[in-house]
Amino acid sequence: MKNLFILAGGKSKRLGFNKLHLKIGNQSVIQLIDKSIGGLFDKKFIVIKNGYPEFEGFEVVKDRFEIDAPVAGVLTSLMVSMTDKNFIIACDMPFAKKELVEYMFGFDGYDAIVPYYNSYFEPLFCVYSKSFLEKGLDFINKGIFSLSAILQNSNVKKIELNEILRFDPYLESFKNINTQSDLEEANERFRRVLSSQV
Repeated sequence: MKNLFILAGGKSKRLGFNKLHLKIGNQSVIQLIDKSIGGLFDKKFIVIKNGYPEFEGFEVVKDRFEIDAPVAGVLTSLMVSMTDKNFIIACDMPFAKKELVEYMFGFDGYDAIVPYYNSYFEPLFCVYSKSFLEKGLDFINKGIFSLSAILQNSNVKKIELNEILRFDPYLESFKNINTQSDLEEANERFRRVLSSQV
């Protein structure tokens, strides 16, 4: 069994509105993520801090930690999950490549399977096992909230750049939307894709 968790608990001061309501074209980013990779999963969840959003096919989970950091959403997801296969993605990453996610699910026996390039983890595009939960709780109890720090001290499978490029040559899966210019760029890309399909 595989679970999808979309994290939507973060603040968005630069955008000026909740990223949960991000839209590209006339579709929410949640819908775009679901269209791209949702079919891979048995259960789908949205993890939030506040409110009661409704997205068809998703169960809403409230954040269980008073921590203003993504680790809160990751650990909440793993506390809720009943399976060892959990793909966790941020709600502002609209261009996830299904083939890359499928490839990442091909590895077993790790706390996490995580893209790694330019000496940087992509912790919000990651397959997490339940075994990551204990390590994560230990770190936050010590006041360490960095997912990268926890990953560095965990049993992880790094998906290296040469592997990533086989499925995502332009690294689009990791493009997130933090500013208005990011949003405009994403809309432009969406329009180009639509026009190429006509």
